Amino acid sequence: MNDEYSLVHKFRSKFYINELCRYIGVTRSGYYRWLSRKSHKTQRQETKDYLKSIIMNYHDMYPAKGYRAIKKDIFTDTGWIVSYYLMYQCFKELGISSKARRKAFRRPKGISDKYPNIIKGDWSTKGPFEKVCSDTTMIIHKGVKYDWNYHVDVYNNEIVGSDVASYKHCNGVMNHLRSLKDFLRIKESRGYKDKHTILHSDQGIVYASSKFEKTHKTYPITRSMSRAATPTDNPVIESLNGWIKAELKHNLKIHDFTDIKTAIELYINYFNNNRPAWKLDYLTPVEYRTIEGFK
Repeated sequence: MNDEYSLVHKFRSKFYINELCRYIGVTRSGYYRWLSRKSHKTQRQETKDYLKSIIMNYHDMYPAKGYRAIKKDIFTDTGWIVSYYLMYQCFKELGISSKARRKAFRRPKGISDKYPNIIKGDWSTKGPFEKVCSDTTMIIHKGVKYDWNYHVDVYNNEIVGSDVASYKHCNGVMNHLRSLKDFLRIKESRGYKDKHTILHSDQGIVYASSKFEKTHKTYPITRSMSRAATPTDNPVIESLNGWIKAELKHNLKIHDFTDIKTAIELYINYFNNNRPAWKLDYLTPVEYRTIEGFK
């Protein structure tokens, strides 16, 4: 019915209102009632406009967050329960979206595999430190390249080991070893020293080196590796790399920090304690394991 009234409104300057209403099949009084309502917003529209203003504030602060993550932030900060569909509508009408994007990967042909993939796509876990994956990503800070090696607990996507070092094409031996030692330290400090862990990584020369193997040979750790040049064998951490870089740039604003190590430490704290994850029903990693009763 609103469409018919809109047609009357569109052509009213050229034709008489009575003739237009009769032609369209609506009443003259109905048209004027519609016209009076048109200038006043409904309560639903006012609520939606207010929600849009809140969304824009969060989007300005955290451009890498999508509508689901911002929905979680709004609930955490205000207690306002908003449906996913309404959030999606508002994002669409505002013309905004998460600035974090991932590119598809295609495996090069003719590359051989050397080490077995023990996990073979089974990433199910029942508790912390059952399966942990590791990778190195390159970060550019103030025109300088760095290697960030970090370990992620598959159970709750928590970062449980990290080290930042000067860029060496992701093959810095000490960078990997310090990150591994940090992981072992955190694992032991939380009371999981004797817990058996499957440590999954790619086929990088550092991960395959004897020095890396010797560092944790006295710990209950079984090694697992992706097939050569197949990051899809390590989807947990590979899927995070793109999002993390976007959040470092847009949310944390890493370019404002003088020391990259300080920035990474702050981000890890945010990632573990404040960043909700879809996999965890939009709880943070620490919230999830705490609710589940784990240290």
